[in-house]
Amino acid sequence: MIREEVTAFIDSNAADFEKVSDDVWGFAETNFEEYQSSKVQADYMEAHGFAVTRGVSGMDTAFIAEWGSGRPVIAILGENDALSALSQEAGVFEKKPLCEGAPGHGCGHNLLGTAGMEAACAARDYMQKKGLEGTVRFYGCPAEEGGGGKVFLVMDHQFDDVDAVITWHPGDKWDAATSGLAIVSAYFRFQGKAAHAARAELGRSALDALELMNVGIQYLREHVQKDTKMHYAITNTGGPAANIVQEFAEGFYILRNPDSSYLPELYERVNDIAKGAALMTGTTFLGPQLINNYANILENSVMNRMILDNTAALLPLPYTEEELEFGRKFNEIGSEPGAAVPFSDKVEEGTGWICSDVCDVSWQVPLTNLFGCTLARGTVGHNWAVVAQGKSRSAHRGMHAAGSIMANTLLDLIEEPEKLAAAKAEFDKRIAENPPYRTLMESVKPTDYRM
Repeated sequence: MIREEVTAFIDSNAADFEKVSDDVWGFAETNFEEYQSSKVQADYMEAHGFAVTRGVSGMDTAFIAEWGSGRPVIAILGENDALSALSQEAGVFEKKPLCEGAPGHGCGHNLLGTAGMEAACAARDYMQKKGLEGTVRFYGCPAEEGGGGKVFLVMDHQFDDVDAVITWHPGDKWDAATSGLAIVSAYFRFQGKAAHAARAELGRSALDALELMNVGIQYLREHVQKDTKMHYAITNTGGPAANIVQEFAEGFYILRNPDSSYLPELYERVNDIAKGAALMTGTTFLGPQLINNYANILENSVMNRMILDNTAALLPLPYTEEELEFGRKFNEIGSEPGAAVPFSDKVEEGTGWICSDVCDVSWQVPLTNLFGCTLARGTVGHNWAVVAQGKSRSAHRGMHAAGSIMANTLLDLIEEPEKLAAAKAEFDKRIAENPPYRTLMESVKPTDYRM
């Protein structure tokens, strides 16, 4: 149900949240380095009546803002990290970095975290006015783009007393997450022995080992479960000179599968390939540096239905002609030139796919993940066009809409306890039907790496 009080709160405070979002867009900080971004958000929440705990679960840039008391405890998730090498000028229709090689918000996390704040504040305002019991929490989460901030929160039991979680992600559609792939990411490194190429018999090539590992990966592709995906990048070749034997080489590997319980087995097989490559070349496999391990999402259809009903009640959004023309220009340089409408104007059920540490939270507590339209249709994710639209009026409009939808869904859970009970019952049933949750990230800490 879309509440007039929530709409009025968001309309009257829109400028504040747009400034926060634009500030975070400008900071563009990467994994575990979101110091300015988390501070501006935590400071805002603290100034507006929330009790804020900073530096949560060993992460300097994680915080939890809480208001209210008693049950239910409803949480909203935010993210703040940007992507490397995606610096881009705002509002232009060509690739134009502000600073070559610098980070940029190519996944819209400046909007994601801010709309979560907006929803929490709007819900708090409504609950105060109506005298409702319950607790609203906002989790400022770092390092979704690889570092797994939410997994560290899970391992630290930060969701143990939460009744339900609501979150969202910016994109070019309106839907809710129903499926996705679990993921393991790691660096694989080899140490060899340098030598002049004229006396190559004295050396041991780490690059040879990495190349043989990649050959092994190609042969492995035939012998893995359906829907498995394996990606890699060579991140260090040992240098540009061809007349030496390279003493060091490194590759970055990503493994995906719809079933998170299969990934540990697949990961071990890849490790065995790396060990074999080292044996064949007389080099040393230095062991993988695990970067992340995210679960597949545990869908909650009850909560998805709730958030999609609120989305349908709010759509279509009242875009101005200027905003529509802005969207059309990005349609033309994206994957949907000539789109019938520049921005999605209806719920597109069944397209919601996710690969994120949000999924790990879904194994702890009933969760819904909205996808909200802040981008022109056909905009390709993780690229400069996302950054270029990140401060636009159309992006702000989608952000405010997502904030409203999440706030109203949170309030539905409080004012209609039978829906929360149904969501919990579904969660319990799905947990009982699946293997127990586990993560390979138990072996790492946030301080072990920076990307």
